[in-house]
Amino acid sequence: MKVYFTSDTHSYILPTDYLHPGKMDMGYAHLASAFTPGSVVLDGGDVLQGSPLIRYALKSGSHPLPPSLAFNAAGLDVYVPGNHDFDFGYDVLSRFLAELDARAVSANIEDERGELGIERHVVIERAGIRLFITGAVTDYVNIWNPKIGGLRITDSVEALSREAEAMKAVPHDFSICIYHGGFGDERGDVKENRADEIARLGFDYLLTAHQHQLIEPHAIGNTIVLQAGYRAEWAAELDLSADGTHSERLVRCSCSTPLSASMKDFIEKCSDADESIRSLSSVIGKVDGILEDRGYVESALNGSTLADFINDIQLRLTGADVSVASLANNFTSIGPDVILSDVLASYPFSNSLVLLRMKASDLREAMERSAEYIDVVDGHPVVSPSFAPGKNERYNFDFFRGLSYTFDYTKDKGGRVVRMMRDGVDLLSFPDTILAVAVNSYRATGTGRYGAYKKAEVIRNYSSEDMQQLLIDALSSYSVKVPVPTDFSSVAGS
Repeated sequence: MKVYFTSDTHSYILPTDYLHPGKMDMGYAHLASAFTPGSVVLDGGDVLQGSPLIRYALKSGSHPLPPSLAFNAAGLDVYVPGNHDFDFGYDVLSRFLAELDARAVSANIEDERGELGIERHVVIERAGIRLFITGAVTDYVNIWNPKIGGLRITDSVEALSREAEAMKAVPHDFSICIYHGGFGDERGDVKENRADEIARLGFDYLLTAHQHQLIEPHAIGNTIVLQAGYRAEWAAELDLSADGTHSERLVRCSCSTPLSASMKDFIEKCSDADESIRSLSSVIGKVDGILEDRGYVESALNGSTLADFINDIQLRLTGADVSVASLANNFTSIGPDVILSDVLASYPFSNSLVLLRMKASDLREAMERSAEYIDVVDGHPVVSPSFAPGKNERYNFDFFRGLSYTFDYTKDKGGRVVRMMRDGVDLLSFPDTILAVAVNSYRATGTGRYGAYKKAEVIRNYSSEDMQQLLIDALSSYSVKVPVPTDFSSVAGS
């Protein structure tokens, strides 16, 4: 028997990243077309956010959704929801799971409305081999989406511990745990990535997700762990035999793989795919220059007028004193022609905004966290390993607007904010100054080790405002001006 596992596809179904011309080695349609017929097919979640295709499908009210049709065409057997599958609430998740032929599995999702059909574990028998399959989603759903009506996310390790005990009474040849979370040493009461703990519970396989990493199969104790990337660029393949022998590997998607008959039929019928691509190539506005994102290191050293533009939108909406914005991992400048695909690439997720009341000292604490992004090694600025634990976390570096500031990256961490001025007031000398600070809903939860935001008082939550759409609306004009750059400077060696 062969088992295939994907995760974090983010509805990248076609062989395109929507940014570069020509086919690319990615997309669920070609990846799944290479799966051996009759195999067990698993997915570890995160479909309902992240790509232009799913954004278009949700906004246009498509039914069924393209990812559910693609999963059905691939013969998906088990789906474990990921954190982004909760972003649009109970009803959208319910609709998506109802469209799937696969069984939804999660041991730590308690469905108070009882409409999702989520099972704590399932047993699948094929080719004379019985699989015990369970799963869980990261506990951090409670941080990012704390008020999902009808759902409760319980402690993942405790829930999976109960499943590990339950499987002892269930005849099976192999046990598989799918965890929409990864590895890490997260601190605090709620932990985001707990695979290190789950690997000790006694499952034969722990298939991890969430971090978008490629982790080659290897053993932690008696459990084989792995992670298969994102955007359907890779899958994990398990080859299992009734005599207990097994092998595991990661397999790369190839856009030259012929589409299976069922996947070809899906693509031909999926009008959303064509419409989304056509809409993405359209010019929606003009800029009188370039909204620059200079890259991972350069923007952190010199600032970004694209980040300034995003911050200006946040300032206008909220009336904040200070605005905080980050940029996506795939750096993209915009202008002078404003193309929709560039806008969505620069802001790939539909965050809302939160207005916080903070002391200047607490804002400085958050700024110090951003200032940890760059290390100076042998006189050269580089991205700190703490922001690149297997993938670059540039989205956890923030740009600030509404004040003048300097980061000295040569100083010890915790003491790198050496200038912090607003309206002529030295905020380093007056740390009790009260500020209204606009942040996105992701950062407001404290994610990225920004505890200063999590503990701040909420003045207003702009949950009905989609920052992605606000950015599109602001750029859908032929008179957009490049903002005057923030008064930001940095020191990164001689």
